[in-house]
Amino acid sequence: MGPAAKDDVEHTMVLEHVNPTTRLLEKRRLMRETEETLDARKAEYKLKEQGFKRREEALKRKDLELQESLVRFSKFLQENDAKRTAAERKAAEEIKLRLQKEMEIRELTRMQENLRNDLEDAKDEVERNLRYERYLETVLEAPDVSYGEIQDLLNRHKTLRVTNEDLRARDAQLNADADATRARLHAYTKRMTDERLNLNNDIAKLKKRLEAATLEVERARKASAADQQSSRDRTLEHGRAVAAAENLFQRCRRRSNVQYARTKNPIEQLHVIGDYVGDMGQVVKHKGKV
Repeated sequence: MGPAAKDDVEHTMVLEHVNPTTRLLEKRRLMRETEETLDARKAEYKLKEQGFKRREEALKRKDLELQESLVRFSKFLQENDAKRTAAERKAAEEIKLRLQKEMEIRELTRMQENLRNDLEDAKDEVERNLRYERYLETVLEAPDVSYGEIQDLLNRHKTLRVTNEDLRARDAQLNADADATRARLHAYTKRMTDERLNLNNDIAKLKKRLEAATLEVERARKASAADQQSSRDRTLEHGRAVAAAENLFQRCRRRSNVQYARTKNPIEQLHVIGDYVGDMGQVVKHKGKV
């Protein structure tokens, strides 16, 4: 409990022992003090409220000034960005223009150099023509020359040049014919090689079939005669192999320059076919070397 509260309690306890009139006057006095205190507090609150309002108005003014400053600063930044963009665009255009001018300068320099080279070439050509003309005049002045004018000598040179071109064309045609002949020889060699390989394959297959058929015939002869149909089939296969060997043998005899003796032995026929194929391989190799 504070001192003011203790005074009020003590004052109230004192008022309980006085008469009602004094008590009423005392209460009125206390009421006036309370009202004065309240008025003083109201005045103080009003002063504080006025101070708060002045501070609020000052803050509003500062906020408004700050907003205006921000607007001006934003506008300033936008203007700077626009100026910077314009400056960058202008710088880029100037760089592009500079590069274009440099390219034009290089092109003009190159053209100037080409023109200078052409001029030097033209001067050299004129000098060569002058020397050639002096040479032709010297040739015409020789006692053993039958040409009376430079034009006659030039016509003779033209004739010789045409003849040389014809000879070159004939040489090129001969080279082309030689290339075509070599190509045909290569194709013939390849065809003969393929045919030789095919014949070797056929001979190998026929040998296998003949050997197998011979073995089958031998086994069939030694086997029981109960399976006549199987024996006829093997005999037929043997006959086909013998017929194929006979066919190849006759083809080799017709194509070969060697007079092979006639024979009906399939083994000897296959030997003849092998010799023919070997001779053909040697011919193909010899033509390939040529």
